[in-house]
Amino acid sequence: MAAAGTNFLIAHGSLGSPESNWFPRLKKKLEAEGHRVAAPVFPTPDNQSLESWLKTARAALPNADPAHTVLIGHSTGAVLVLRMAERTTAPYKAVFFICPFARDLGLTPYDELNASFARPAFDWARVKQGAKRLFCFAGSDDPYVPLDCVRDVAEKAGAALTVVEKGGHLNAESGYLEFPLLFDKIHETLSA
Repeated sequence: MAAAGTNFLIAHGSLGSPESNWFPRLKKKLEAEGHRVAAPVFPTPDNQSLESWLKTARAALPNADPAHTVLIGHSTGAVLVLRMAERTTAPYKAVFFICPFARDLGLTPYDELNASFARPAFDWARVKQGAKRLFCFAGSDDPYVPLDCVRDVAEKAGAALTVVEKGGHLNAESGYLEFPLLFDKIHETLSA
């Protein structure tokens, strides 16, 4: 069993909420183990920008030591946690990014909402330095974020990539009200 007391941030995606998908169940499981879990409401679609989301994330985990903090993001939230790793001065314990992207996806209205997250290009060396461990998850048949896009992000970030066959966008629409594979990987990481 992993030691309690780790800080977690769970970041939803564009037009999402912390009450959707597998986020509430993961939060409850982690809190039951004694961890501090923040799953804030990020502004979307109104006032959605990287800067407004970074401000929300900082307010959700004030004074959290990155060495004892795990970031988890889905879709646009995945891009957010990668930006947080890119900008930190001390590495996070781990960063889990689910269905990430680093370019426009050709989707209306998402490309406009996500423009400040995906551009400018990432400084991948800084992303790698921003976390002790990086993990990426993707569905093999994601209708929003193509697998080649996720593979590109995982490769550039130097992250272990787990592809879930027929996982879709790894959200409620794809049947993901729980995400045991992610929970197990978090546990494995905390125990390491």
